[in-house]
Amino acid sequence: MKIIDVSLDISNETISFPGDPKVEVKRVFDITKGDIATVSKLSLSSHTATHIDAPAHFIKGGLTVDKIPLEHLMGKVKIFEVPEEDKITRSFLEKKHIEREKAIFFKTKNSHYLNSSNFYQKYTSLSLDAAEYLIEKGIKVVGIDYLSIEEYGSDEYPVHKILLSHGVLVIEGLNLLGVKEGKYEFIALPLRIKGCDGAPARVVLIEK
Repeated sequence: MKIIDVSLDISNETISFPGDPKVEVKRVFDITKGDIATVSKLSLSSHTATHIDAPAHFIKGGLTVDKIPLEHLMGKVKIFEVPEEDKITRSFLEKKHIEREKAIFFKTKNSHYLNSSNFYQKYTSLSLDAAEYLIEKGIKVVGIDYLSIEEYGSDEYPVHKILLSHGVLVIEGLNLLGVKEGKYEFIALPLRIKGCDGAPARVVLIEK
């Protein structure tokens, strides 16, 4: 069994989605400076680095991240590699064998952007018709390798809204650079932040 950590680091260098709060990790006590213990202060968005969008992110009255049943966040996942395109479309997905997977993760050109200090607006995103297709197929979790699954500049966020309104959880910021297309088991555990719209998560793949 091989365990693959597909989570991004959280640090002062972590890129944020434009408009979101920047990450700040500040040492407030330090044993190397004579303090009894080392303690850090964290300041960050609930959608920092590898994170899970709860339905409450866009749906009024939707589940908050602490209310998501944990069994929804572990199980079988299929990872698809996406060609150098700006959109993952329904026609692309119809050519794939999607059957009884709990989760689908997309490895795209975005994986090469993750370690950059610059935010790339031309990242690959999921189209609305592709989101509808995944709902039709009964997918419960959708993940992608950048900070948003939605096209940059969207005003209405239709992809987020249709997925989350159908109870499909969204994982963003997956580090899939060294991962091959195929079938895995996954575990994705967000911080249990009461009443929150999302949270950073530690996500691992299990290859048997």
